[in-house]
Amino acid sequence: MPFIRKPNPRSSSWTGFSGSIMKSMKKVICVLLCLLLATSVRPAYSWSEGGHHIIAVMAFKMLNKEEQEKLLLVLSKHPKYTDDFSPPADLPNESEKTYWRVGRAGYWPDVARKNPAYDRPNWHFELGAALVIGDKANLNVPERPGVLPQDVTLDTLDLHISQAIVLCKKILSDKTRPEADRAIAFCWIAHLVGDSHQPCHAGSLYMEKVFMEADGDRGANRILIVQGRNMHSLWDQLLGDEFTLNGTRKRIAEITADEHLVAVGKQAIAAKEGFDPQVWLAESRAAAVEHVYAPEVLDSLKLVTRGLIENPEKINLSEAYLKNAGRVAQTRAIEAAYRLAETWRKALE
Repeated sequence: MPFIRKPNPRSSSWTGFSGSIMKSMKKVICVLLCLLLATSVRPAYSWSEGGHHIIAVMAFKMLNKEEQEKLLLVLSKHPKYTDDFSPPADLPNESEKTYWRVGRAGYWPDVARKNPAYDRPNWHFELGAALVIGDKANLNVPERPGVLPQDVTLDTLDLHISQAIVLCKKILSDKTRPEADRAIAFCWIAHLVGDSHQPCHAGSLYMEKVFMEADGDRGANRILIVQGRNMHSLWDQLLGDEFTLNGTRKRIAEITADEHLVAVGKQAIAAKEGFDPQVWLAESRAAAVEHVYAPEVLDSLKLVTRGLIENPEKINLSEAYLKNAGRVAQTRAIEAAYRLAETWRKALE
């Protein structure tokens, strides 16, 4: 091995070399900080895997056999079908494998977050406020998204829930579209109908002295709680976290056996406006105001506005809050399922 002379730290050449390293390190640190900031403003995931499975499978079971076969044929053309839709080996029969694939379709846009070719971060939430506390003139509250722009595609990044649903319904309904596009649109519809019924995805809380950022509380992501990471993640997991066969079966059985919930689901599609994504999001914002940002939550945050504490503290949610949240999640899930089934059905006509 050749001898390598160690540089003299006092020499001018070493000083220049050292300075070059420091400059490079500063550049790396700047890049990492930018990535960290970019990541910090991204919304949290939507209903967790279990929740999306439940909504999609309930909707699928509402379709007749012919409609189910049409949807499964569309899904089979998905460009990531082999990689992302291979069911777990321990599922007991073909029916459960089919249900798993349908549930996976509803969850797939979250799986796609790891793949830049398919990741669409903004599609998962609706821009704007669910609730504003204080003088709106002092808060940077963005306007809600408008109608779907012209010439957008599945590659368009700057869309939000209401716009993305309209786009994907058009693509799924158009049998002249490439099969792969229709399969991707099928998954996104399943996912976004679910997301639009999750109260934390329909808007954010903007509050003077507390949530002054351009994205407010990021759909309750910035509200820290004792029972988990934050309020948003709590609501995501109310229908179950990861998929398990027994857990999914049990939750679907609980919801579909509840006569009141079934009546609510049927009522959700009884009116013509029940198929408008803007209606779904308005319902979710109302649910956020009443149930997510309940008095016990706002009272804690108002300690900051009153100058009693400098920053919001972790909130220890009451048992009553958690029990009510679970019931709200079940209600929104069955409304989403009925509306998703009808949306799929109309797209197949």
